[in-house]
Amino acid sequence: MRVLLDTNVLIRAHKKSGSLARRLLTTLIEGGHRLVISNEMIVEITRVLRYPRFQRAYGLSEADLLEYAQFLQSMSDLVILELSYAAPLRDSDDLIVLQTAERGEVDVLCTRDKDFYDPAAMEFCLQLGVEILREEELLARLIGSGTPERFK
Repeated sequence: MRVLLDTNVLIRAHKKSGSLARRLLTTLIEGGHRLVISNEMIVEITRVLRYPRFQRAYGLSEADLLEYAQFLQSMSDLVILELSYAAPLRDSDDLIVLQTAERGEVDVLCTRDKDFYDPAAMEFCLQLGVEILREEELLARLIGSGTPERFK
């Protein structure tokens, strides 16, 4: 399965995190699934992880951020984005994620972002063949459970 984890998931999936997002990332990789990402997403992830609140929470050094960026690049299929892209999303910042999903021909886009659950956005993704799932839904599917799993 080809999967795009949104930046809001990958921000919480670094090696110092014990979050559901980290478990999802490792489960995907260990299961042989293909992650899809773009350089623009990696830039956004490292930028946000430098915010003071994330620094207080995780204490990631510049070396940690570089290592995480390199890890994401090495474990993912890298997609090159075009400058202009249009889609029915309220927040134009989400266009890099959606374009990455489309160009990367993903099966699943995993996100917490409510804008992706808007009916117009969901219909657009459906036409692309991209399913929108939350972390717990995707993890449940990966481990073969019928219901979303919570932290164990």
